[in-house]
Amino acid sequence: MKTCYLLLGGLALGMNMGMFSLNADASESPHILGGSLGYGSQELKAKSGDYDAGDSFTSDLYYRYMLNEHFGIEAGYFAGTGGVVSAFVDIIGDIKNLSYKGVRGAVYGEYALSSGNSLYAKVGTAYSQVSYEVGDQERDSNDMGFYGATGWQYRFKSGLGLNFEYQYVPMDELQLQGVSFGMSYRF
Repeated sequence: MKTCYLLLGGLALGMNMGMFSLNADASESPHILGGSLGYGSQELKAKSGDYDAGDSFTSDLYYRYMLNEHFGIEAGYFAGTGGVVSAFVDIIGDIKNLSYKGVRGAVYGEYALSSGNSLYAKVGTAYSQVSYEVGDQERDSNDMGFYGATGWQYRFKSGLGLNFEYQYVPMDELQLQGVSFGMSYRF
């Protein structure tokens, strides 16, 4: 009987220690703020035809709320404008000064490769305001479509994270794709 009490006491102590270790991992904050800068291509599908609008510099700011250790929801603001090649395309092309800005929402999922090291994907929708010039006329339009991204990230124990990402955003009028480097902070 004494052995049974010792076994039950040891089991209870082990379970309590296990719960404390679970609480240590669960106490990690679900809130993440981040941003990235990138470079990519943009293609405009205007009513007057399709145009290769050249390259673009992109930026992205976001807030992510982690529902558990693998899944979260994300809201962000993104913007972009023509890059180096686009400056030359503006000289010889019909489309000039193409820029965009907008908001996006996505579901986020990650797969841990090792401690702090993971692959991730984002799937959602984006709403943007696109502006450009055709001839001497300035045009503005609103566009909505798919938002997708996949990437790799490393999160340090301090909460700081670094990531490298590929984004694909095919909307009705503007198609964007590119790579970006970003930083985030879990607080």
